[in-house]
Amino acid sequence: MRAIAVQSWDTSPEFTSNYPDPTTSDPEKVTLKVLAAGLHQLVRSQAAGQHYSTKGAQLPYIPGADGVGTTPEGETVYFSSIASGGAFAEYVTVPKSAIVPIPTGADPVHIAGLLNPGMSSWMALATRVDPLPKNWTVVIVGVTALSGKVAAQFVRGLGAGKVIGVARNAKEMAALNLDQTVVLADNPAETDFSSLDDVDVILDYLYGPAIVGLFNALNSKVPTQYVQIGTVAGPDIALPGAVLRSKNITVRGAGPGSWTLQRFGRELPALLAAVARLPDMALKVQKLEEVHEAWVAKKERTVFVP
Repeated sequence: MRAIAVQSWDTSPEFTSNYPDPTTSDPEKVTLKVLAAGLHQLVRSQAAGQHYSTKGAQLPYIPGADGVGTTPEGETVYFSSIASGGAFAEYVTVPKSAIVPIPTGADPVHIAGLLNPGMSSWMALATRVDPLPKNWTVVIVGVTALSGKVAAQFVRGLGAGKVIGVARNAKEMAALNLDQTVVLADNPAETDFSSLDDVDVILDYLYGPAIVGLFNALNSKVPTQYVQIGTVAGPDIALPGAVLRSKNITVRGAGPGSWTLQRFGRELPALLAAVARLPDMALKVQKLEEVHEAWVAKKERTVFVP
C-alpha cells in the first residue's frame, strides 16, 4: 500500500508505494480504509521518535495519531492510533474501542484536521478544571495557534462570558472575535498584563517567561485556575514561590496522563459534534506523495488524504 514511513529517527519521513498492508486476526481490532489524517505537532514528535508512543517502536514506522476512515461495513468513523501510529497510509489497524462514528454529514478532512487541536482545550475544561461560575472569564495564551483558535470557539459554547487572547500577532487576534487582547512583547517576560483583572481560567499553549510575567501581574479577585497545555515558548519556567503564596492560583496540566483514555472516549461524541460545528480553519489537503512539502511547511495545518 501507499504510505509515509520513517526509515530513521534522524531523517524526515518518506513516501513509499509498496508498504505491506496491515492485517489482523484479533477480533477486538479492525482494519480501516483511511480517508484523512492530520499532521499534528505530536505526529511530528512521533516521526522523530520523541513521542512516548514511539518508545520501543520498530523501523520502518508509519506515523499518524488519528484520522477518519471507513470500516469494512462502510461506516465512516473517527479513529485514534496514537498508541501505535499508522494513520499516514491507505489502511490502518486499530482497536475497535478506538473508533467512533462521525456526525452525519461531517467532512472527514475537517474532523481529521481539527479534532486533535480541539481535544486539548476540550479535555482541559472537561477534566482539569473545577466547576466555573456563570459567564466565566478565560485567558487563552497562544490564541493564534490552531489549538488556540479552536479553544476560542469552544469556550463560547461551554459558557464563557469573556474571552481574552494573548499572542504576538495583533492583526490575527483582531480576526478572532475576542473580547480583549494582550500582545506579547518582543521579550515575552516584559509583556504588559496589567489589563487583566478577574480571571477564572487560563489555558496556556506557550509556557515560558510570559507566564511568569502573567502570574506576577495578575490581580484577580476570584480564584484563577491555570491549565498548562503546550510548551511552544519553552519547556520550563522559574516561578518564585511568593507568587503562589500571594495569589489564589490553582496550577494543573492537561494531556494524556492527566486524564485517561477511557475518559477521552466518553468525551469523544460531544467533542466530535463540537468539532463538526467549527468554522473553516484553512486546512491544507495534500496527498501522501507530498510529504516533503508538507513537512517543511510547519506553519500550515496539513491533512493527508490517501
